[in-house]
Amino acid sequence: MWNIERSRAVITGAASGIGQQLALQLAAKKVHLCLIDVRSEPLEETAERCRKAGIFVQTVAQDLCDPDAPQIVIDAVKRDLGGAEILVNNAGIAYYGRTEDMSIEQREQLLTVNFMAPVRLTHAFIPLLLENRRSHVLNMASMYGLFPTQRSTMYHASKYGLLGFSMALRVEYARYGLGATAMAPGFVRTEMFDSMMLPDGREQKTPPRWITTTPEKVARKSIRAIQKNRRLVPITLSAYAGYYLQRFLPGLVDLGYHLERRKLHPITLEAAARPPAPVTPEELLVKQPESTP
Repeated sequence: MWNIERSRAVITGAASGIGQQLALQLAAKKVHLCLIDVRSEPLEETAERCRKAGIFVQTVAQDLCDPDAPQIVIDAVKRDLGGAEILVNNAGIAYYGRTEDMSIEQREQLLTVNFMAPVRLTHAFIPLLLENRRSHVLNMASMYGLFPTQRSTMYHASKYGLLGFSMALRVEYARYGLGATAMAPGFVRTEMFDSMMLPDGREQKTPPRWITTTPEKVARKSIRAIQKNRRLVPITLSAYAGYYLQRFLPGLVDLGYHLERRKLHPITLEAAARPPAPVTPEELLVKQPESTP
């Protein structure tokens, strides 16, 4: 098992939730940190808590949707940490609602934060990570990258993509000492539910407490996954159940959704309720074929 003491880690979404717990637990293991988040004040609060462990902590308040963000972060890490052995792509946002109700802005923001930002940052960091005899990329995917559900299509797309990216990265760089892990937690008690994007007029609902887990547990399992170079780590019973059901009985999952009571989509109902468009006299005229003399 990899002894990560005195190594250097970069964590996105470090101001709260899973990212904050990852920072605190890595700090307890004497790992030097670069913490990234778009929210500067809570990010500095996390950094101050980590510094109590006697390690070096730098902060980068940066919007990862900015195409220049990877280079900004790389420059900061090279300048203050001198390199990195661990990259944790943790930042993410969610959406719940029908796909057609999602605005273009919401779609682009979700796909950028959840997928393109980790891809861009990892791509930029690969040369720096390969400078070490051993290094690791941990991507915080989701159980939504393991099996499909309703009303979260774009979130699924981002997490399925992140899962595939992690697996391919792992295969490509295994011989060079660069490991990759995809974490697939179920519902976690974080601020994500409070900031979840929703269609206009829809109220947010949080999952029952008994089906959720804590950021502390996800962080602890994530660090162990890094040390053991785990490939995929589902967390919570629902994540494991969905993973095995989709893997071994995918037809059953599909059948379950198709057996739901069939009903017309609101768009179909709205179209059926509209009166038919008026027909002009010209449209009623049927051109007769010319007769042959």
